[in-house]
Amino acid sequence: MAPFVYRITPYAPAEWEETDRGRSVVPYHSRERIAAACVAAAAGFALDAGVDQLAIDNPMLGGFFSFSVRADRGRHGLSGLFPHGLAGYHDGARVPLAAGLGLLRAMVLRDGAWCRLHTENRFFLHVGDKDDVYVGSDRPQDDAVVRTRALGLFTEPVVRSPYDPAFDETDIQRPADDAFWGELDGLVAEHGEVLLEELYIGNARRWHRLTSAREVRAVRPGLTPRARLTVWPGLTEDIEAIRAAVVGGERLELLVEQNPDGGFGPVRIAEPWMGRSDAAYPAITAGPGRRAALVPLDPGERRPLLAGVLPDADGVLRARWRTNRTQADERRSLLDSLRVGDVVTGTVATGLDDVGVHVDLDHELGRGLGFLRVPEMSWEHFDSVDDVAPIGRKIRAEILDIDWGRERVSLSLKALQPDPWRLYAEVHQVGETVPGTVTRLVPFGAFVRVAEGVEGLVHLTELADHGVDDPEEVVATGDEVIAAILAMDLDRRRISLSLRTHRE
Repeated sequence: MAPFVYRITPYAPAEWEETDRGRSVVPYHSRERIAAACVAAAAGFALDAGVDQLAIDNPMLGGFFSFSVRADRGRHGLSGLFPHGLAGYHDGARVPLAAGLGLLRAMVLRDGAWCRLHTENRFFLHVGDKDDVYVGSDRPQDDAVVRTRALGLFTEPVVRSPYDPAFDETDIQRPADDAFWGELDGLVAEHGEVLLEELYIGNARRWHRLTSAREVRAVRPGLTPRARLTVWPGLTEDIEAIRAAVVGGERLELLVEQNPDGGFGPVRIAEPWMGRSDAAYPAITAGPGRRAALVPLDPGERRPLLAGVLPDADGVLRARWRTNRTQADERRSLLDSLRVGDVVTGTVATGLDDVGVHVDLDHELGRGLGFLRVPEMSWEHFDSVDDVAPIGRKIRAEILDIDWGRERVSLSLKALQPDPWRLYAEVHQVGETVPGTVTRLVPFGAFVRVAEGVEGLVHLTELADHGVDDPEEVVATGDEVIAAILAMDLDRRRISLSLRTHRE
């Protein structure tokens, strides 16, 4: 690697150890400005080093900052840099400096894409998970350092980049050479069909159903250079068996689905709810020509029929795919260890007005992992979120749902509290008269609290024996009343009350 290495950050070096790994500390409204400054700084380093072209190393579409980006910005930040099919974005590809700086910008913005950029042993650019950028050069870059500081960034020399390829963990990789393709022909003949997984960049896959030696020969020329190839047993038309396996699954698996036209739908992490066949619109669709398969995602669970890495055109295997676990991998493992119904603790971190609050779970990787919606905060009526879940409050909550797409767990405080409605229904019945306090007046009646966390509605027609046009003619907020229970609906959390002959 280049001997002169510099670390660029938007914060002072003294704050380095306090920075959360894997979690950006740059305010959202400042990210575009910081990204522009980092690009300008990197351009200065590159031009001073005489670099006009960069090679892409170990590219990822996602999985470095986040293992699953549901709503990426411009195809993970690659829009405008590469064609729609991402031709040219692969390991070993060479791109102009301008495209390399576009990649750097996408990485600083955490749009999804990640890779290392380098020019042999002369120059490199690395982006880390602590809003840090590393620049390596074969010569001192004093002028570039001065310009970087003038851009409002902090820079200092370091011994080496933590993303130096020397730190890479790699598996023993077999070349997908002629012998590999000969074995693949044999597997197709033996099994009737196989499923070829083409991992063309990190966290991005293409799938190929192969049913004959002719199809094997046809697929080979179109594969992405240096792609990782994995061969699995073929797809099945038994969708009910796939649904049952998804419902009872206890490991991370990818759900691969082929449409009747032969194309493949978006690959998803298989979640138990997807296996339900009684839904109006089942998540796993059955029908003529539809096939599916489950492919293990965790490296320790993967037992393919065959695996290899495409060598370069001269037959030499140069790709060195790193297997280092990223922060995103660790968070995925944390999510996989959680179950609906688990009780967790955490601290309220930020709020979203009337929607809910983000919660940092009590785990080193739990920052922002929990979300507590307003309806799940309390059985009792409250006027402000700050009354129940102010920022900084420690909470204990139950997990209601695990959302792999958003990398988030939905929490509930109510689930750990007795349901006041059921408690009330156990001791009261329709026709009974009960005391209460008027809490709110609305055009169609008045709400009356009959117990902590339980409110009933007195409709306008039930406020008095005579006609009433406005609730204020009969009651006021805070009035103590005696009401008759007309109806109780536990499922809808509704109680109908009457004051017609029972007002004090």
